[in-house]
Amino acid sequence: MYYIDDKEFGKIFITVRTNMRNITMRWKGGSLYMNVPPGTSMANLKQALNDLRPKLRLSRTVDDVSYHIGQMIECYGFKIVIGEQTKYHDKIIFSKSDNVVTASAPRGIDLTTHNSKEWMSRALKTVAHNEAARLLPLAQSVTARLGVAPERFEIGRGLRKLGHCTPKRVIQLSANLVFLPKDLIEYIICHELAHLTHMNHSPQFHSLVNKYVNGLEKALEKKLKAFKWPVIR
Repeated sequence: MYYIDDKEFGKIFITVRTNMRNITMRWKGGSLYMNVPPGTSMANLKQALNDLRPKLRLSRTVDDVSYHIGQMIECYGFKIVIGEQTKYHDKIIFSKSDNVVTASAPRGIDLTTHNSKEWMSRALKTVAHNEAARLLPLAQSVTARLGVAPERFEIGRGLRKLGHCTPKRVIQLSANLVFLPKDLIEYIICHELAHLTHMNHSPQFHSLVNKYVNGLEKALEKKLKAFKWPVIR
């Protein structure tokens, strides 16, 4: 066994197996393992890795989430509770009381399987989209505090891209920001507001972001990278 370093996945452990004809990959304990046939070149290995990168990214994220009946997920201004119901065997149904949204899965479903995790994750993203209007007053308060304002704010569904500032000064915020704590939501809003002045990621841009977040840009970026999302990204 040997390993290669990948910018996204870190150390990838390679095992040459004489009985194999194709390259296979799997996650184990947070690390990626590849089995390859004898004579596989580094170029072919990297090509296979890049071809499978989207699926590997998804499968790694699926392993990072877990769900169970009774689980409570803290969101911005509300909570999501995973419940169960007997009315439908093929639907997750929603109910709301005050600031608690219940996402009820069919009774007896195994929420540890890959497919069930994807199903519940999609349901939670639907809740996020339905509740995303909560983000707009916070965004407006940040703009008032900083004395800058976009043309308008819009809500999108992105998860990889949590915010975006268009050339027309429209700032799009992902509905999935509701899963983040308030300080990280404000950090992303400040990041996008800084793009109204610098449409790049230059040192001047980061200096402005740092000013907007009271010198905490690096700490907030580190916190965001370490955040454990309750949905598949």
